[in-house]
Amino acid sequence: MKKYIFNLLLLALLFCVTACSDDDLGPSIFDTTTEELTELDLWMQKNFVEPYNIEVIYKWRDVETSMEYNLTPPKEDNAKGLADVLLNIWCKPYVEIGGESFFKSLSPKQLLFIGSSRYTSSGTVTKGTAEGGRKIVIFEVDQYDRTNATRLKRYMKTIHHEFAHIAAQTVEYPKEFENITPNYVEGWDKIKDQDAYDQGFLSGYAMSEPGEDFAEIVGFMLSNSAEDWEKMLDYPTSQEAKDKLKQKVEMVVIYYRDTWNVDLYALQAECEQALYDVVNGVTVNP
Repeated sequence: MKKYIFNLLLLALLFCVTACSDDDLGPSIFDTTTEELTELDLWMQKNFVEPYNIEVIYKWRDVETSMEYNLTPPKEDNAKGLADVLLNIWCKPYVEIGGESFFKSLSPKQLLFIGSSRYTSSGTVTKGTAEGGRKIVIFEVDQYDRTNATRLKRYMKTIHHEFAHIAAQTVEYPKEFENITPNYVEGWDKIKDQDAYDQGFLSGYAMSEPGEDFAEIVGFMLSNSAEDWEKMLDYPTSQEAKDKLKQKVEMVVIYYRDTWNVDLYALQAECEQALYDVVNGVTVNP
């Protein structure tokens, strides 16, 4: 009897499963369609994804940004223009001087373009961020101007600065670096530039912590010509501050040479030439 009842229950269960599987549940509430790639998407894929495995995000994805800021996506023309500039003044110089292995091993997997500026509660403007060595966020893309060398240098400084963070996160620079000028502070945004120079730093932001100090040196060095860079090293008014700044620069140069087999001075020259070529139309949009 028990076996008979068990068989009946089993048949009922099988009937229920079969009947339920035939139910028409209607269309999915989720969008399962694949977005058609635009001409710009295909260009990004050809020039960044395929050679460097870097995804350039220029369309709005709210999950990629912080909800505490009012941000806007960039215009497509500006996104395409800046992407092409970065290809020429960042990717190619790094590969030329450091080699493909160096660039591919350290390059972020994502570049996120934001059209607007990002203002902090203290009133400072964030030019870019690096998130865990995987993503670099670049703001103010809608201020892009291919012929404006000053504007392009700002983008360059941001990308070189954030790339330096990735390098330092991968292989830490010598601890002795932070002992050269140990007077780091929390209220860096209240410090005037000349006061920072006179303490052996290149900016007030460099005084916020050793990691930013390190990245600021790389960012300023690679976004300026050799001539302008030498002038910057002379900004401190005291010889002691100049010596400390130059000591830190030397340590950064040695770190890149010994850790990554990269000559920062050669990379500086390559970036300078690349910027000149872009601004003067030697390198044109494809």
